[in-house]
Amino acid sequence: MSTISGIPSSSTGNYWEKTLSDVNDVDESFANARDMGYTRLNYARVTTVGKLANNDTSDIYKISVQSNGKLSVSLRNDQSEEEEKVLDLSKYDQALNELKQQIDPEGYAKEKEEREAEEAKKKLIEYTAPGMRLEVYVEKNGRQTLIGDSEAEEGSKLRETLDSILKGEYKASKGTYYFKVSRDDTVKESEQMSYAMQIMQGTTYKHDYVLTESSSQDTKNKTTSRVPSTSSNGTLSSVNALQVQAARYQATAQMLQVGYLNMASIYSKNSSY
Repeated sequence: MSTISGIPSSSTGNYWEKTLSDVNDVDESFANARDMGYTRLNYARVTTVGKLANNDTSDIYKISVQSNGKLSVSLRNDQSEEEEKVLDLSKYDQALNELKQQIDPEGYAKEKEEREAEEAKKKLIEYTAPGMRLEVYVEKNGRQTLIGDSEAEEGSKLRETLDSILKGEYKASKGTYYFKVSRDDTVKESEQMSYAMQIMQGTTYKHDYVLTESSSQDTKNKTTSRVPSTSSNGTLSSVNALQVQAARYQATAQMLQVGYLNMASIYSKNSSY
């Protein structure tokens, strides 16, 4: 996965491109997280463009945060882009609200209060990436610890941390961070979702890295690789153990049968009877 190109950017720095290989559920883990490189205060901005295919439950990325300071993460999907293409009717809405306020001030006040209450309940990620879930982990003592989750309960520490990351207000410490992108429970697992996730520290950058995720073999072949499930202690479950054992017995029986037929054939050819 070497750099494809590095050319002067039209913004404030150099533009670089790189291709990352996607993996599907059977290999999706922190150990196989796609490496986004690094971000540093007012130095590097990193954007990854990916897709959750219909047999791809989640994508996991990692990045090295090399500066202490505010970390900003932006997640957008194709649904938010479609909404931006809708005709802007804001000026008409404003005129209608002013008319309502004049004709029925009490009704307008109640409607405004209800609208604000609904907006307060809305998840911050819904504005840019409706239907998606973002989880953020930081590596501590060799283990990944969840620090932010867009699906966490409103008012919880996990939800507040995730929102502060989306707002660019989270005070990050140097270290390795992981980002898990998936669908929320309002979206079917079979629905494909394209997205772009951008990570940076500060307000300016000298290097602009754009990473494009290529489809995995499972996605290309429209298949899903599977492995036997394990119990909580890492051993095969009893059901899968029996399945594996039965498969081994079947394979052994077939080998013995083939071996017997071969030996019978050899004996028959060499026999004088």
